[in-house]
Amino acid sequence: MRASILLSTLAMALVAQATSLTGLRTLVLLDTLDDADMYTNLWNDLEGRHFNLTINDVSSPITLAKYDRRLYDHIIFLAPKMKEYPKGMSAKAVVGFVAEGGNVILAGSSELASPLRELSREFDVEYDNRYTSVLDHFNYDKELGEAKHDTIVVNPSTHMSKIDAIVPQDKLPGPILFRGIGHSANPKNSLLTPILWAPQEAYSWESVNLDESADQDPLITGKDISLVSVMQARNNARIAFLGSTDMLSDAFFEAPAKKQGDKETVNGNRRFIEELTKWTFQEKSALDVVAVQHHKVGEEEAPAHYRIKDNMTYTISLAEYHDGEWHPFSADDVQLELIMLDPYVRKTLEQVELDDQSTVGTFTTTLQLPDQYGVFKFTVNYKRPGLTYIESVTTVGIHPFRHDQYPRFISQAKPYYTSAASMGVGLLIFTFVYLWGGLDSSVKTTKKA
Repeated sequence: MRASILLSTLAMALVAQATSLTGLRTLVLLDTLDDADMYTNLWNDLEGRHFNLTINDVSSPITLAKYDRRLYDHIIFLAPKMKEYPKGMSAKAVVGFVAEGGNVILAGSSELASPLRELSREFDVEYDNRYTSVLDHFNYDKELGEAKHDTIVVNPSTHMSKIDAIVPQDKLPGPILFRGIGHSANPKNSLLTPILWAPQEAYSWESVNLDESADQDPLITGKDISLVSVMQARNNARIAFLGSTDMLSDAFFEAPAKKQGDKETVNGNRRFIEELTKWTFQEKSALDVVAVQHHKVGEEEAPAHYRIKDNMTYTISLAEYHDGEWHPFSADDVQLELIMLDPYVRKTLEQVELDDQSTVGTFTTTLQLPDQYGVFKFTVNYKRPGLTYIESVTTVGIHPFRHDQYPRFISQAKPYYTSAASMGVGLLIFTFVYLWGGLDSSVKTTKKA
């Protein structure tokens, strides 16, 4: 097993030369090429992490795949006004891009047009009506949102998810500035995770009719307004949905955050986007199965098959990718299931203590196989928000006892053993009495007259 771990670690080290596990080719789609000057800090951050950026506008033809191979590894949509896809691109093509393992960032605005709305619906994300904005008359920024109260200050400690695998709160230097459109993520879709949501006092309303009186209540308010959501598909492709292109711009990266009544502080937009892009482009929170081993207790090699009620040991080694390297993965909720149609055994694996030489996290357990023969699957199905999904399946056969392997006597049959023995003893006593314990032959019988 140690040799297999070393070979797997070497292979992972070769892959880890690139910061992203899925590749560095990134397509950026803008409404116009002039908009590129608004995101220079974002381009610098991505290029500093060795991404190869191809910046196009919606008027240029685009080819996502050639000869059934992706030409890009990631797509960033910063074209909310796009009324139709560029030649060579469609919603179906983008969905196929995700199905092939590509990652997508989709940023909207109050002017979000129908093509990107239809694309987001493919992933169970529904943006609010066009020309609506998230407004907040209590948590707005005094400089950027003074006029319309449409630039809100979001406190990550109360309005951001606690999933450190995606965006850790302790790495954000301050609150987040947001100006844009809200959306809602289907709560029944377990693959979707809201990351940032609006304060309780916020609501979504038409930003073009702020001076007119309202004739109806807002459709979504408070924490029901998602500002940033993410999705990890079943093939581990990642998609991020943002309601604001402004929060990625230089103006929002560099502006201080100053909520009404509070002191001016540094905002956390740049660090938030950095962590979000690292997660989306699979630069972190990626898991891999390095090695799997199982054997009978007291042995070292995996047998050709097991026997019912055998005691066996199962071991799996996992590694986590972040900071450009593979590290030992640590968790206390990794479980092993023995499945034949349904799980017969489910047991939590114990992690072997790590030391300075550890390159992987090793999880192990010892258990007794069920009293049921057949073809079983040793399955580790580990799915946690923010981490790539792990599903390790090992198929083994479990045989019944051979006819000469059953115990000669079983304790449950003692009453039957006792009754059979008593019948035998009784028969011997009866035979002895009948043959040698009869009447004396000298005794004569007399007849009555």
